[in-house]
Amino acid sequence: MNSGSMSAYLQNLYTAYKTKMPLGAVQAMQKASETFGGNADKLSVAGVAAWYNGAEEAGILMLMQAGIKKPEDALLLNNLAALLNASGAARHALPVLQTLVSRYPENPMLLNNLGQAYAGVGQLDTAMKYFNRVFKRSPQHPEARNTAGQIEKQRGRTTEAIKHFQESLKGAYNLEAIQGLNECTHGNYYAKLPSPGSPIGLPYFNEFKYKLPKQCTGPADAPYVKQEHEDFRNFVEGLAGAYSNLAASERREGEALMEKEGEKMRQQLMLAVKNGTALSAPPSIGSPINIAAARKIMDYGMRMATVDYPDHDRRMAKLDSTYQGLIRSYKEKSAKIAKEYAEKKSKYDCGEGRGADCAAIEKLSKEECAAQVALGNTDQIAISAARTDWQNEHLRFIRSQFEFSAFYGYLAGFNPHMARGAFYDACNKYLTELKKLAYDPFVCAGQRCDDEFTDAKPKEESDNTKEMDCPIDINVKFIVGKIKLNCEKFEFTAGEGLIFTATKSFTGKKQTTMSLGAGLQFEGSKEWGIFSGEVSASASQSFYIVWDKDDKIIDGGLALKAEGSIKGEAKVELPGGIGKDQLPQKEIKIEGEFGYTLGVSSGWTFNDASLSKIAKSVGVLK
Repeated sequence: MNSGSMSAYLQNLYTAYKTKMPLGAVQAMQKASETFGGNADKLSVAGVAAWYNGAEEAGILMLMQAGIKKPEDALLLNNLAALLNASGAARHALPVLQTLVSRYPENPMLLNNLGQAYAGVGQLDTAMKYFNRVFKRSPQHPEARNTAGQIEKQRGRTTEAIKHFQESLKGAYNLEAIQGLNECTHGNYYAKLPSPGSPIGLPYFNEFKYKLPKQCTGPADAPYVKQEHEDFRNFVEGLAGAYSNLAASERREGEALMEKEGEKMRQQLMLAVKNGTALSAPPSIGSPINIAAARKIMDYGMRMATVDYPDHDRRMAKLDSTYQGLIRSYKEKSAKIAKEYAEKKSKYDCGEGRGADCAAIEKLSKEECAAQVALGNTDQIAISAARTDWQNEHLRFIRSQFEFSAFYGYLAGFNPHMARGAFYDACNKYLTELKKLAYDPFVCAGQRCDDEFTDAKPKEESDNTKEMDCPIDINVKFIVGKIKLNCEKFEFTAGEGLIFTATKSFTGKKQTTMSLGAGLQFEGSKEWGIFSGEVSASASQSFYIVWDKDDKIIDGGLALKAEGSIKGEAKVELPGGIGKDQLPQKEIKIEGEFGYTLGVSSGWTFNDASLSKIAKSVGVLK
């Protein structure tokens, strides 16, 4: 549809919906329109806020009115269609989404929402067609993969369903995909979960800087190897103890704070019951991020116990068998040398007046010592290499465990103290495991056949590790309202006369992606978004949140739409400092309509070929 047809379609929908909606919803929409002077941008933001805050009917009516006034706004129309999808009115969303996809045929957000709409009306083959188009641009799109998995599960294609659920979980934590995977595996979903791992690096605790002392390589370092291992163990033991004390202290403060918050929550509930007032959002100690992270820890704990630990134990057993076998071989050869020289020495008697025999025995002893030293120097190389292989496998395992538990343990903390306590606890566990790897190494090289030996003195080491900061901190302001998302809470406020504030997650019947924002005018020679340079015409940027039907945020990021031309430099920096990456800057000149979406989980995707050209020019796409 063109803009005129879209406006007429939405007007017909509005007229029909208004007769079915409660009077209060209609009045709320009319008040909002009056307050905002009919401004479509402000009305659309207020509509999403109203929906998000539990006034679903009023929210849909506000977005319909905004769409009637501004039918060319793709983000506004997408949000309206997303709400219609979530409300079970997918058939009414289809014409809107079909129009948007015809304008932006490669946009994963729109393709997903159109696929969800077709699934909602039972046209599963068509839904899968659009989901497959999503996968070409975003292979691990959490929503599209999940719904595709549900469709394949319904069709009895279990293998295909499991693959979709796994890809969905690689994109973002998704309880519905977990449940689908559980059904497909008859309760053993954890065996099919993707390998755990944190989505970003951890610069606040560099586990790689704690280098294990080297294994003995020969006579030159043999006298120092054991002392180095002892020094390392003492250092790590003290450091682990410090982190353990920090974790215990933070947990005590966190639990005390939770008790206060719990009492406050109980008082709010009692007051509401006493006054007979309804709460717009039930009070909750944990944010959606806390709850999702805690669920992920629980699910991956099951996988670790049944898959990762047994696999790691098998690897370690095989490597240890090789290591112990080399030591046994060395000891057998050493015993053989000792036996041979014992037999040779037995022929002589170093008694009183038998100086010649004593000299012969002394000569044989020196030969035996030289033979033992040569054997030790030769066999030490293989023994040390085998021990290093054993250590490296365990290092790989404990590092992956640390990265997972430090990141998601921190996000699962219901307050800053509990978050830091979880982080410090992960550091303590990692260092404790590291200490176990640095026990006295098996050293057989470097013996001397004289009375001289080298002393190795202990030394002290220090550590300058910083505490962990929240890896998610996004604060975006709009023409009206603002979005705040961090480890503490997710808050969306919109207003100017009508004030909507919410600190709980979106609840709907379908997984959808909505983009929240309002238009912004470019000015010449202004740096904005990923672009810096001269820009003509207009553009809008918004912050978008991806929710699933079970009250969880599974993605978030920025969305840009621009019409006109742009000339200047291009760069990219992810929002909130998440995975910052600076790209080469090049001069760009391009005309036409273009845009992008930049998500925490879904990554950077492009709406059409125009922006793809920009990406290619700065080396993002090949």
